[in-house]
Amino acid sequence: MGNLLNENSMVFSSLEFLFRFLPVFLLCYIAVPKKGRNALLFVASIIMYAMAEPFYVFLLLGMSVFNYLTGLGLDTDSERKRKLWLAAGVCANAGLLIYFKISNAFDANFLLPLGISFYTFKSISYLADVYQGEADAEHSFWRFGAYLCMFPQMVSGPIMRYSDACEGLDGPRLKLSQAEEGLKKVVLGLSAKVLLADQLAILWNDIQTIGFESISTPLAWLGAFSYSLQLYFDFCGYSLIAIGIGQMLGYPVIRNFHHPYAATSISDFWRRWHITLGSWFRDYVYIPLGGNRKGTARTLLNLLVVWVLTGLWHGGSANFIVWGLTLCLFIMLEKLFLGKWLKKHKIAARIYVWFFIPLTWIIFAITSGFTELETYFARLFPFFGVGTAINSGDFVKMISNYGWLMAAGILCCIPAVSEWYQRHCRKWYVIAGLALLFWLCVYRLSIAGNNPFMYFRF
Repeated sequence: MGNLLNENSMVFSSLEFLFRFLPVFLLCYIAVPKKGRNALLFVASIIMYAMAEPFYVFLLLGMSVFNYLTGLGLDTDSERKRKLWLAAGVCANAGLLIYFKISNAFDANFLLPLGISFYTFKSISYLADVYQGEADAEHSFWRFGAYLCMFPQMVSGPIMRYSDACEGLDGPRLKLSQAEEGLKKVVLGLSAKVLLADQLAILWNDIQTIGFESISTPLAWLGAFSYSLQLYFDFCGYSLIAIGIGQMLGYPVIRNFHHPYAATSISDFWRRWHITLGSWFRDYVYIPLGGNRKGTARTLLNLLVVWVLTGLWHGGSANFIVWGLTLCLFIMLEKLFLGKWLKKHKIAARIYVWFFIPLTWIIFAITSGFTELETYFARLFPFFGVGTAINSGDFVKMISNYGWLMAAGILCCIPAVSEWYQRHCRKWYVIAGLALLFWLCVYRLSIAGNNPFMYFRF
């Protein structure tokens, strides 16, 4: 177990996790009585987290105890006390997240605790739901700890609501069919990460190595599209693995992505991308602020608040704020007039999404400063001018190396491909294909170093 004593214990696309931690944990989970499964899940999650974060594990334990006690404090008939408990809980969780985000923004060497953005949001949603009467306060620390710290969702979500988690926390009878479907999701997610995202990452790394000032305009656009696909398959792959493991443990399936690149507007794209985060901001920020019920001006202000917070949630550096504001501007324009036009022109709407979404991801990707960002956009739109590219034929070389990956990625973004899989997923040839994909992933992992998920430190 020595190799587990590092960050790879939290990386699902690592041989240590796939062949050591996960099989041992699943065997123990099946063997223990139902009453002991929540305690096992909590303890195993803490041990796994401690292997990667030996210092910050005490922070996680402290917040687990704090939020558990705060939930109990909300279980009172005094409305004044309930408000005080809720305010204390929200301020503590939000304050903790803000402190670490700001510290990381001013000192790049100051690493964020793994998963802090996710477990603080799970805590806030739990406390808000208990306060609003949508969930009962949890009186078992083991059940609450299992919900908050469960390792499948620890570092990159999805952000499961407590009411949804209860189905698994109640200790349902584990079913072989459910485990099979969960395992299929794990294989699909692993394939998306290892065979697509990690390979596309090499192209983006090559572009960074060459230097933005030296690449041609065609290569700049290829880089924008490839990064968009890389991020999608990386994060969607993680979500599928997390959801699949959860399903194997008896937890409900929670969709976190729904064919975002088939969207017909920026608003539609963000309803399909990282669904659990979007719904969290909708239910706990946008709607409490008034949503779209108080006129156009108030609606636009509420959107601005949500998207500034969304940018800050992803990171404290300025590029994330600009990224959030850029998306907010597009969504505001769609609310005011552009959305009606897009609904009437479906082909133009899809071109619009595939043109502008990669541009927003470039803002998201380049964290080294506005000078680098300006240089990249000058390459994308050469009429701004930043000199001549050193190698104007670089695109031909890159597209010959990565074109097939781009084509495979685009193919996997088409809803019809997913629909075909759903219709045939029980066929022998699909199961054989999944087995082949799994061993291809194992082979790739055996000859290359582990590449952590892109949302690993959010």
